[in-house]
Amino acid sequence: MKVFHRLVSAYDARTIIAEEMKNIVRTTNIPIEEAEGRVVAEDIFSQYDVPPFDRSEVDGFAVDHSDVEEAREDRPVTLKIAGSVSPGESSITGVEKGTAVYIATGAIMPKGADAVVMVEDTRQRGDQVDIYRSVYPGENVAFAGTDISLGEIIATSRTVMMPERLATLAASGVSDVTVFDRIRIGVFSTGNEIVKPGTDLKMGQIFDVNGHYFQAKLNATGLADTVFLGYVGDREEEMISIIKDNLEYFDILMASGSTSAGFYDMLYRVIESVGGTILFHGINMRPGKPTFFGKIKDKLFIGMPGFPLSSAIILNYIVIPAMRSVVFGGVEGPRKVKVPIKITPEHMQETVYPVIITRNGTAFPIMGNSGSISRLRFADGLISIPGDVKYVDAGETVDYYALEERAASIISIGSSDPLLDIVVLGTDRNAKIVNMGSWGGINAMRIGVADVSGIHILRGGTYNIPVIDEDLNKRSVLIRGFDRNRGFLSRTGIGSFDEIIRNGLTFVNRNKGSGTRDLIEEMIGNDDRIRTSMRGYLWESPSEAGVAQAIAQGRADAGIGLEFYAIKLGLQYKHIKKENYDILVSIDFYESETGRSFIKELKALKGRESQYPGYEIPSDIGEVIL
Repeated sequence: MKVFHRLVSAYDARTIIAEEMKNIVRTTNIPIEEAEGRVVAEDIFSQYDVPPFDRSEVDGFAVDHSDVEEAREDRPVTLKIAGSVSPGESSITGVEKGTAVYIATGAIMPKGADAVVMVEDTRQRGDQVDIYRSVYPGENVAFAGTDISLGEIIATSRTVMMPERLATLAASGVSDVTVFDRIRIGVFSTGNEIVKPGTDLKMGQIFDVNGHYFQAKLNATGLADTVFLGYVGDREEEMISIIKDNLEYFDILMASGSTSAGFYDMLYRVIESVGGTILFHGINMRPGKPTFFGKIKDKLFIGMPGFPLSSAIILNYIVIPAMRSVVFGGVEGPRKVKVPIKITPEHMQETVYPVIITRNGTAFPIMGNSGSISRLRFADGLISIPGDVKYVDAGETVDYYALEERAASIISIGSSDPLLDIVVLGTDRNAKIVNMGSWGGINAMRIGVADVSGIHILRGGTYNIPVIDEDLNKRSVLIRGFDRNRGFLSRTGIGSFDEIIRNGLTFVNRNKGSGTRDLIEEMIGNDDRIRTSMRGYLWESPSEAGVAQAIAQGRADAGIGLEFYAIKLGLQYKHIKKENYDILVSIDFYESETGRSFIKELKALKGRESQYPGYEIPSDIGEVIL
């Protein structure tokens, strides 16, 4: 087993990768019709004036403005028509005193004319035209070079060639451009447990996330041409083969998994065995510590963590910024944002969190483990907290790096529930959802960062109402939600804590701060024997689905969960009680147009109970309780 060498900082990792990428970046000359989205590699200058000649902006009559100074609607000036000119004509009749030339939009201005009278302000009579309106010099005329001048810079180096810039290039006569060539990146995933999405999932297997995410995210930058190469197991010969087969074509090979220091983590050894050099192994940050970076001849290799969130953060926080800094000559630094809650990071390691940006501009962290790719689903960006900071208090500022900020009309923070998600996303497809338990939802509502918070907290036999204090009541209204059947889940029909203890079975608990944990504690009461004797009491799952899956997969024998998941996973269900899952809604949101739409979507669940086994939709759903 190999231990990590000296860990590099995130900044150093980004710098080292960028320095090596400078050696693989190329430029290429391409036609402008292929240049959309590419990064310009050199300044581009106009080849012509735009427009290249004085031209008419309207259909009408080209005149010497002094001939029509006295023209009025009730006293027109009559001029002789000396000819006409159409777009594309180069030899045209001139305008002499007392004459006019009919001119079409875009046609070259005839000599002697300095203005154009719109056709709507004229009446033609044979070879004469009556002018009913005066014009000033230059009226309705676009003069040569007034848009773009010959030799003017029309696209600067290291800017993205957007459609508007392409239009400017075309107008000024540029037919091809020199751009940065896309970096060729080959991606593969390692691990005996990794299988292709769409295949039948066996116990112990997981669907690949990283390979598909890397390909999509890298290509979306416009800087890379990324190809997914497939999957290899934890076998050195397979890893060596895929590297050797693809090293010649690609500038960078990138793999996820097998990068740490465990028995099955061998990728760094494979790089050395094919003649490569490891430039660093390990970044002093969390998540993403196992990342390594190396060279094989003149090609680069990036070893990414296997856990999806870890690898996604490394990609967005280290790899893509390094790539952008090389192509764009530097990248925009972080901006400072406040956090609305206290955050205690891992000591002595820089810690990065996905966050949503709330209505008041604060960065609310989406907590969870490093294997949870769903934490990026609603994330607007990332915040970074240095390793020497013990904690960041509510209201303090941190470094924020934007990913893809979305304008959302609804932010839901609270207890997870699939029906609530349906209602929230039915109200706004761009909604932001953070699942952090009932008490997390109450706290988010209390500090003003949530529009909607689902809760199911039992106190003295009553759900939710007892926990709404005066302060919370001033900020929000409690809306009647729906009922959920809750009981013991198992594979064999277990129905009590005593049965679990008596048979030496394993229980899977829920996390503190969840409404389900409050119910469990109320059921246990003062019986500390259960807390100390029941195997698994300290095993806390962060979600309803997690409890059911642990039982379905045989990692636990019993837990307390929703009938909905028992039915979905084919588990035995022993009923405990029907719980009220209600919804706190901020007063401002409740009174808004989006709030009214949310209530309408919620009430629309009535009559659809058959679609959601284990749920009951009450007649007063969507009504104010408190």
